[in-house]
Amino acid sequence: MVRASKIAEFLDKKLQGSDIEVERPCSIKNLQPKCITFAKKFSNDILESLVGNDQCLALVTKEYEGKINCAHIVSDNPRLDFAKTVSHFFQANREAGIAKTAILGENVQIGEGVSIGEYCVIGNNVSIGNGTIIRNHVVIYDNTVIGDGCLIRSNTVIGEEGFGFERDEDQVPIRLPHLGRVVIGNNVEIGALNTIARGTLDDTYIGDNVKTDDHVHIAHNVHVGKNTIITACSEISGSTCIGANSWLAPNCSIMNGISLGENVFVGLGAVVTKSLESNSVVFGNPAMKLR
Repeated sequence: MVRASKIAEFLDKKLQGSDIEVERPCSIKNLQPKCITFAKKFSNDILESLVGNDQCLALVTKEYEGKINCAHIVSDNPRLDFAKTVSHFFQANREAGIAKTAILGENVQIGEGVSIGEYCVIGNNVSIGNGTIIRNHVVIYDNTVIGDGCLIRSNTVIGEEGFGFERDEDQVPIRLPHLGRVVIGNNVEIGALNTIARGTLDDTYIGDNVKTDDHVHIAHNVHVGKNTIITACSEISGSTCIGANSWLAPNCSIMNGISLGENVFVGLGAVVTKSLESNSVVFGNPAMKLR
């Protein structure tokens, strides 16, 4: 439980209305007593529900100011401030520790406050930074490096060899050895059922603050720049370079060996076959520039 004034102080914003006690978050469509909610845009329906409620704290845009009865905080980005508030005050953190069913290899370096869940397998010479949470049934292969404050969701596999073959004179596929690593930066979130392949010779690299959704595949030698978001079922082929602050929409495919600049937006189901300059927006199959 936390006072509304404490939340306003945390957000460095002004509280308007009563300094109520807040116990939990709730949706704007299901307002509850002593809850915190948000409205990311103005709506007469939302306005009506907030006018009739004096028991919740609402994070709202300036259009609501002076029109609602409940405790409220005006924000330029209510959804962002809601996320910060819930993460800080209302989200229970998993206790640090290693589950009894987890299996650790040799020379594993584990930072402070790390949590490793049930039936995880951690290979040799793996490094896991402070405060990182690894959920259940995760497999992390040898020599992988994971930074501080990361979250690896269940059933993800990191650091197995990538898919690389060369045919011999009889057209038999011969595996190309993969001797690189996976290196993951700080504050990275990897979704459930992801696969991230280690590099062939160089490393596969995931930059700071990257977030991946569930069912994402990142192939060998890929480089993902900081703050990039990769959504569900995206497939990134080998040796692709994705610039910082980019967004990959669900079910997109990125061809091997190409480069995407910074601030690139790849649309739903797009198939990207050519390199893209920074600030590009593409959709379709094959992907075409919208701007």
